[in-house]
Amino acid sequence: MVLNVIIALILLSSASGTQESNKVTSSMITKMDITFAAELVGSMHSLHQFQNFVFFISQRLICNGSHLAGDLLQEFGKELSMVPAVMLINNTKEMKGFLSTPTLSLVLTTNHDDPIMEVAALSMHGMRLFKTLFIYYPQSSETQESLRSNVDLLYQWIWKHQFINTVLITVEQNIFIQQPYPKPQVINITEDWSMESFFINYRRNLHGYIIKTPIRKDFPRVFYMSKEQPGIKIKSRVSGASGKLFMAFVKHINATISQSGYIGHENEPANVPELLDRVASGQLEISMHSYNDMLNTSSGKSYPIGINDWCIMVPFRKHSPEHEYLQKSFQTYTWLLICFSVVYIAMGIWICSPEQKRDMGVCFLQALSSTLLIMPLKILQTATMRMRCLYVLLFISGFLVTNLYSSKMSSFLTAAPEVTQIDTVQDVINEKLPIMVETYEYNVLLLNNYPKEFMDLLIPVSKSKMDQHRDFFNTSYGYSTQSDRWNFANFQQRFLKNPTFRLSKICIGPFYHVFPLLGDSHLAKPLETFIKDALEMGLTRHWQRQAFLDALFLGYVHMIPNQSSFEPLPLNFFRSLWILLGFGTAMGCLTFVLELRGIDWPKIQKGCGKCCQRLCDKIYEM
Repeated sequence: MVLNVIIALILLSSASGTQESNKVTSSMITKMDITFAAELVGSMHSLHQFQNFVFFISQRLICNGSHLAGDLLQEFGKELSMVPAVMLINNTKEMKGFLSTPTLSLVLTTNHDDPIMEVAALSMHGMRLFKTLFIYYPQSSETQESLRSNVDLLYQWIWKHQFINTVLITVEQNIFIQQPYPKPQVINITEDWSMESFFINYRRNLHGYIIKTPIRKDFPRVFYMSKEQPGIKIKSRVSGASGKLFMAFVKHINATISQSGYIGHENEPANVPELLDRVASGQLEISMHSYNDMLNTSSGKSYPIGINDWCIMVPFRKHSPEHEYLQKSFQTYTWLLICFSVVYIAMGIWICSPEQKRDMGVCFLQALSSTLLIMPLKILQTATMRMRCLYVLLFISGFLVTNLYSSKMSSFLTAAPEVTQIDTVQDVINEKLPIMVETYEYNVLLLNNYPKEFMDLLIPVSKSKMDQHRDFFNTSYGYSTQSDRWNFANFQQRFLKNPTFRLSKICIGPFYHVFPLLGDSHLAKPLETFIKDALEMGLTRHWQRQAFLDALFLGYVHMIPNQSSFEPLPLNFFRSLWILLGFGTAMGCLTFVLELRGIDWPKIQKGCGKCCQRLCDKIYEM
């Protein structure tokens, strides 16, 4: 069996004076019983069956030709009876990917500020939950008080960097462990220890450990129940899908939430970028305000509680304006063809009429009457067969056109016609629809190469202003949303025949829906296990429904009733007819006034004809 052993050596160059001050003599090193350390590791290996050992050896311990590293490996080889495969890594890169889960890290250090400590922290990033043995070599002889003080400093560093499963041994063969809950406490177990007292699993019982996390209004993920529902007793007033999941997790691990983080601030809007910065800087170790992992942040993140797309919700176009029904019954080219047909038929009647009875005005009216299926009275006065056949054909064509138009109008009035919805970026540009997005979302969209016309329609706003418009379905704007927010909002429209808003195809993602979490946090693994169990048992869906009922009780949302009663046609429906009638009346009045003033129409016609002739002659000359 091959045992993988990784030795990480830190090579630092410094002034000779500094090196002299940091030297550890060989006599000090020999004080450490290497055999004891090897036997201790061997006993751990028998219990946990490690597959990998990682050694971090301080440079201060390998100066002056010390063979400590070789002696350690030799002792471990004797104790474990395995053939090591040694990889020498002379850098500070992460080892994630090199190691499997059953791994023991050994850190040989001289103090909490030894450079090897930072090397270990960087190299084990993302794997600090692995079992770790710290071997403490003091740089000089210490009293019991100074030893305890240095051990406390070491464990403060260990807890700050979230090395979870640790044991510390000293040159005097003292053994220390840390009891992290409810408050970190260092315990000396030198006189009474066993293998079972190392690496205790606290994942399901944190003994009332206090978690400090702010609670702000981030509807519908997290919000505070300002009043209780009658007849329902609840221990926690935190609601929302993410809020209920987080509070259930806190209860599951026997922890508590510090009230100082939200008393008096629970109705303030959540500032996600600020919360992420506080987690990244270590001011918070976790936040219950989940977010879409679309931001380039240095904070850690939990196991995903879902997968969300970032999309834009737009107002739903229920139907075309009623006054457009008359003209939309036929397409534009059909209307042009009908107008051309009227002129063409009028010319045909004029040509077919006897020369002494030709009248262009009468021919035009006759063509219009035939197209609209009005009985052509002139057919009774026509003696020629060709004119009678022509009027019969016109009657048939008018019959077909008017009946087709009536059928189309009937379908418009009995069934809602399909309406083109706003789906793409170009649709938004054509509609000139302003879209509200949060400020941090706008910065992300700038990196996605959207057209300038589209970006000009985006309005970066604060969280509070967004909620004022989006939560109450203000149709004057489109809004940015995520999958979980949209599902929550869409639940209000479940009884509507036509929704108020719909989800467009303008989306980016998908993104993980996660909780912000301190890197290598001791809460990461328990939270991951709890989220997996909650997803498998369907608890997340249950909490979403409970959150909606809570929001309904508080008035944050409301079920929109379906008002599909019969509506009579308004005057606006006949707008096209009013326009046509008004135009015709105006032209008739103008003609009547001109006739009263004795306008000689033949002279006007001759004058217009001469002007047209002159214009044609000039065109021919050119």
